[in-house]
Amino acid sequence: MNKKTDKPKKNPVEEKVKQVLAITLRKYRTEARRSQQDVATRCEMSFRYYQELEAGKKKPTITTLFKIADSLEVNPADLIEPIYEAWQEMKVVNKDD
Repeated sequence: MNKKTDKPKKNPVEEKVKQVLAITLRKYRTEARRSQQDVATRCEMSFRYYQELEAGKKKPTITTLFKIADSLEVNPADLIEPIYEAWQEMKVVNKDD
């Protein structure tokens, strides 16, 4: 960043992780036939925050992931494993650069 108005450069690994999480959350939520509002309410979080998770704009804490898994009646590993796999793939790609 050269200027105060410049945005920080996005980390490609973090962006990929958020994208994979968003896809995973949407998949399990739709399989559970729950609305975003329902999941947010069950997890005691704002609807907007949950929307941003599914849009790949936010990174949840591990506690938040556990709450979401519980609300969707899935094992937390089901949410975490795809993220870990994406992270591993990005590590390999970045080493090759």
